[in-house]
Amino acid sequence: AGVALLAALLALLGWGALLLLRRLVVRNLALRLAINRLLRQPWMTLSQLSTFSLSFMLLALLLVMRGDLLDRWQQQLPPDSPNYFLLNMTQEQVPQVRDFLTAHQIKAETFYPIARVRLTEINGKKVDPKQDNALNRELNLTWQSARPEHNPLTAGSWPPKAGEVSIEEELAGRLGVTLGDTLTFTGDTQQFTARISSLRKVDWESLRPNFFFIFPPGALDGQPQTWLTSFRMENNPAQLAQLNRQFPTLSLLDIGSIMRQIGQVLAQVSQALEIMVVLVTACGILLLLAQIQVGMRQRRQELVVYRTLGASRRLLRATLWCEFALIGIVAGVAAAIGAEAALWGLQRKIFDFPWQPDWLLWLALPLTGALLLSLCGGWLGVRLLKGKALFRRFEAA
Repeated sequence: AGVALLAALLALLGWGALLLLRRLVVRNLALRLAINRLLRQPWMTLSQLSTFSLSFMLLALLLVMRGDLLDRWQQQLPPDSPNYFLLNMTQEQVPQVRDFLTAHQIKAETFYPIARVRLTEINGKKVDPKQDNALNRELNLTWQSARPEHNPLTAGSWPPKAGEVSIEEELAGRLGVTLGDTLTFTGDTQQFTARISSLRKVDWESLRPNFFFIFPPGALDGQPQTWLTSFRMENNPAQLAQLNRQFPTLSLLDIGSIMRQIGQVLAQVSQALEIMVVLVTACGILLLLAQIQVGMRQRRQELVVYRTLGASRRLLRATLWCEFALIGIVAGVAAAIGAEAALWGLQRKIFDFPWQPDWLLWLALPLTGALLLSLCGGWLGVRLLKGKALFRRFEAA
């Protein structure tokens, strides 16, 4: 349904461009005849515009996504972003791990205590697990006296005091809570309640440890705790092996390897989708050739009429080429508009970085469309002008 709607919108956009061209003063007779012929056959023209606009748009979007957006997103990450996480540390192991990393010139991020509990009540009322995914699982809670630098406050004050908690603002919006509301958590050993004292904006793409809830020191002492930290290490298998031997109970999460695997999967998916779009474009070209073949009799009659009115073979040939090139140009412009709109949504809403227009699309898509369709459609149409068949019809007329 979405593809059909998008194709219809692109076709209408191209149709509007043709109507605009008809309103303009076009001195070139061949171009004017091509525009009038396209507008005389609205359904055929709309089907061609929708097919090629959608094909060009999807192909351009995939190429830009693969070659630009993913690279730009990775470039936005700070150069010192952590690429390893250490999990399941006990409190006794924290100074040992810190000393090990310091001895190997590795700068570790903050060491966070972790308690796994569930959010069970909001303002004294039991929560509905269907309200948010965070209510269907155990949450990782932590305590900190210093606010993380990548967690700016958007409301309230820091630090939270005894009986208070700081919550991530997007989760607060989904749960419908604000400053002063009370949250009840249930852990392995006890149930406890805290009042919301601040809202934080969390940068989940920083590759640093982030939390929905941050408590004041001592608030989670009654709960079983483990510790985690993150650090950046360049490819050094010897150090990793030594770390694993010295702390065999710790879990090491290789974020860099995961990112590389994700990139490989996305590249493979992009290649598969590119092949599909190329096939769609090829089908569109075959559709164009079929439509031309079906309308060959009508075109021949039109050429006879033009010839009767005194049109030269050169004018007829130029009219055919202008018609197909015009379809390609209009389809390319519509595809560029659709691709830019899609890229705007992806850049602003998904990748979360400023939108920048890709001017190459506005040049490459119309030119590619004009060249491709004029070569394919024009070649078949020019066959009508070969030989003496057309002129024998003219003489008979």
